[in-house]
Amino acid sequence: MSAATITDKPANFPLRKRTGTAAFHLSKEAVDFGLEDLERMTPLETVRYFATIMWGSHKEMPCPHCGTIDEHYWSFKELRWKCACCGKRFSVTSGTVFASRKLPLLKILKIAYSWANGASGKPALQLRRDWNISYPTAFTLVHKLREGLLRGHNAGMLCGIQEVDGMDVNGRRYKEKRNKPQGAGRTPGKPAIPAELLKPAEGFVGPPTPPKWGKAAKQNVERRLLLVMRQRGVTKGKGASATRIGIAITECTATVTALAKKYASTESIVMSDEDPSYASFKQLFADHRTINHSKEFSKPDGTNNNQAESFNWRVRRAIEGVYLSASNKYLKDYAAEQAWREDVRRLSTGKKVAHLFRVVLSVGRSLWWRGYSQGHHRKDELLIEGARPAAGRGKKVGAKAKPPR
Repeated sequence: MSAATITDKPANFPLRKRTGTAAFHLSKEAVDFGLEDLERMTPLETVRYFATIMWGSHKEMPCPHCGTIDEHYWSFKELRWKCACCGKRFSVTSGTVFASRKLPLLKILKIAYSWANGASGKPALQLRRDWNISYPTAFTLVHKLREGLLRGHNAGMLCGIQEVDGMDVNGRRYKEKRNKPQGAGRTPGKPAIPAELLKPAEGFVGPPTPPKWGKAAKQNVERRLLLVMRQRGVTKGKGASATRIGIAITECTATVTALAKKYASTESIVMSDEDPSYASFKQLFADHRTINHSKEFSKPDGTNNNQAESFNWRVRRAIEGVYLSASNKYLKDYAAEQAWREDVRRLSTGKKVAHLFRVVLSVGRSLWWRGYSQGHHRKDELLIEGARPAAGRGKKVGAKAKPPR
């Protein structure tokens, strides 16, 4: 065998091109802020850190009560301000999702740093162990972060080249497939003829029913569809630059069109697979290009939706490998978290946490998690088709506890 033959690249399986992601995470630029820096921060420095993120300054800021922008009176003892106009006192978390907090601000910053820099997320139970807090406290805190990302980050119009895709989430029959090897129950030899193709026992009953006939009626009632739209970055090889998500019950023309109209401008070029649900995109946008994944992953002209497929894999890894039991009620919150993680994947640790709080603290008071421990819960799951009452996962009111064994 000649040397030229050894060094030639495989013809059928080309080597994957390197995007530089691993090199970035191993570089010095990827880590510029750590837990040691947090341990050295004082309560005063923490307040100034949050004030600089929110208002750009820790000396001049707007009053959350009357909106007056001024150098308000500062109290070192209380670590908060008194408005120079209305006279009311306010802290750095007044009017935000962390209003009326009980945890120290520095501890919130430490927990958020640990949560934000997880590869695919970090469950509340792990945060409870790491920071010695109760589970309801950790659960509520991270969901306030997700609420801020859903309301503040998963918003705004995209323009350019967009990639769209859908993925089934929840409602899968894992218990029936667990601990069973592939091909279980098959008998060796001649394959069995499908029941719909067998000759009827008596008389003529019409043409055979297609295998997928009535598929929607057979779907699990807990099944949900994650629809994602990703904007390609202008820098070649750096991936997508913005992500928008939505949760639907079915992947139909109405749901995909509603998502596209909400997040993509009419000047956009949209790329998707050959699902007939996307057929209307040709009239809605500047161009609509499709890719048949059964034949190729990408066309020579660059038509593909691989960035959307990549995001789907990140969400599946998080829901099945990290959070394990994400309910349909909060499925959109978890998807918004993963969309944010994708969009800030090339930011350093310090810039990532600063970006997180800049978004979360800009949406105002929490709509869904104020008074959660007192029973004030969100009743609906947020779907593209509209808000829908969500089934509870806990015990029903008045249910009797099981006697101990």
